[in-house]
Amino acid sequence: MERNNFNNLIALAKNNNAEFLALFNEIYPEFVASLKTINPRIRSSELEFCAMTFLNFSTKNIAQYTFVTVRAVQVRKNRLRKKLNIASDMDFNNWMRDQIQRKPLVELEQRQIGTTLK
Repeated sequence: MERNNFNNLIALAKNNNAEFLALFNEIYPEFVASLKTINPRIRSSELEFCAMTFLNFSTKNIAQYTFVTVRAVQVRKNRLRKKLNIASDMDFNNWMRDQIQRKPLVELEQRQIGTTLK
C-alpha cells in the first residue's frame, strides 16, 4: 500500500469525510468483506466506525472526529459487539484487525462445508 494513500485515508477519517469508507474499502477490501460475511446487514455507518477502530483510533479520537460524545462511541462499540458476536473479554480494536487474517479461514471453512454437502 502506498504511504500516500494511507496518509490520505487518515486525513479523510480525521475530517469525517464521506470518501473515507470508499478509500478504506479500496485499501482493505478483505476487511469489509469479512464483516459483511459475519453480518450482511451491517450499515455503512457501522462499517465506517469499524474501519476507524481497525486503524486503531481511540474512543476519544473517534468521538472527536465524528462529533459525538465519548459515551456515544462506547455505546456504539457495545451494540456492534452484540451485532458481530464479539466476546466482552476481547479487545474491540484487536478483533477488528484480526478480521483480515480471518477471511482466508472463513473461505476455507465455506469450501470445506461445500465439499461435505456435495
